[in-house]
Amino acid sequence: MNEKQTLMKKINESSFAMNDTALYLDTHPNDESALEYYQKCVSARREATCLYNNKFGPLQIDQVEGTNHWHWIHDPWPWETGGNC
Repeated sequence: MNEKQTLMKKINESSFAMNDTALYLDTHPNDESALEYYQKCVSARREATCLYNNKFGPLQIDQVEGTNHWHWIHDPWPWETGGNC
């Protein structure tokens, strides 16, 4: 697995864990260990997303930052690379 795939895997795993924990917290809002775990997942996702964005470009449209050129379109789309991240 290359670095791009590894970062994407970490983003997907932390996103899943974050969403799953949020669902749990909907019914257990005072579970402090779950709240801590949720924050850990948020932090891991944020860190992995930041690394990915810096090395490979934005994953989402709101992550395109401060330029005077719309470079979102320069990289191949997922279907142009065989669906591999």
